[in-house]
This record gives sequence, structure tokens and C-alpha cells, in this order.
Amino acid sequence: MGLFFYLTIIVGLCLIYLSLLLLYYASMKKADNDVKKKELELEEKKLELEIKKVESNKEKEDKVEGEV
Repeated sequence: MGLFFYLTIIVGLCLIYLSLLLLYYASMKKADNDVKKKELELEEKKLELEIKKVESNKEKEDKVEGEV
């Protein structure tokens, strides 16, 4: 009876440990995904600013050509 009790306790503790480990890795993966999402958003904003700059330069060049 004592051996069965200790085995049950050990298995229970192992299951608790594994569930906590899975929660930890899930939270780390979520944090990593959040960081990647922020990086992609920043890259998108940089590209939008670069597009605006190119369009602005093109408009200036068109104005200069129109005046000449």
C-alpha cells in the first residue's frame, strides 16, 4: 500500500511539473511572437516612410521639370 501511495505522489508531481513547464514554454513563445510582431510593424512603418519620401522627391522633380 505504501509503494502505491508514493508512486501516485511521484506521478502527480511529475504531471504538475510538466504542466508548469508547458505553460512556461507557451508564455516564452507568445513573448517571442509579440517581439516579432513589433519588429514587423516597425519595418512596415519604415517602408511606408521611405515610400512617402520617394513620392515626395518624385513630386519635387516633376515640379522642377514643369518649371523648366
